[in-house]
Amino acid sequence: MEESLYAQLTHPASPPAISWWPPAPGWWVLGCALLLVMLLLPWLLRYARRRKRRLNRRTRQMLADVPAALPDAQWLAAINISIKQRLKLRGDEAATRLFGEAWLDFLCSRSPKARRDILQPLAADLYRPDVELTQAQRQALLTELRRWMRHDDV
Repeated sequence: MEESLYAQLTHPASPPAISWWPPAPGWWVLGCALLLVMLLLPWLLRYARRRKRRLNRRTRQMLADVPAALPDAQWLAAINISIKQRLKLRGDEAATRLFGEAWLDFLCSRSPKARRDILQPLAADLYRPDVELTQAQRQALLTELRRWMRHDDV
């Protein structure tokens, strides 16, 4: 008897296939976010390049701002302070506490072709009151520091 009752029942119709359109609200949000990123990405990249160029220009200017008329010991100290300030702004706190040969080792480790003999005044002569640098030594040191900054992105 149960089978005859079951046969008399009207079976439910299967639901229609799920359509892919319109998408769920999460897909709309994701699509808008991707579109926004694609539209803003060129602007963000250009902004980042400009910012990096501006920082590099400031860094190069930093060395030029040190007065050339300073005595050699003060001139070396001003150069050293400027470099360490820039490293601190970049977030390299450990490097700002280095001095002497450890500071020179740090400078040389950041550039593949660093000329240790030219950078030597920043290590040894920095703490001597009677340091004597020729104009050629000063210029060579500035040139080497500019090259180091370009390579290390300071």
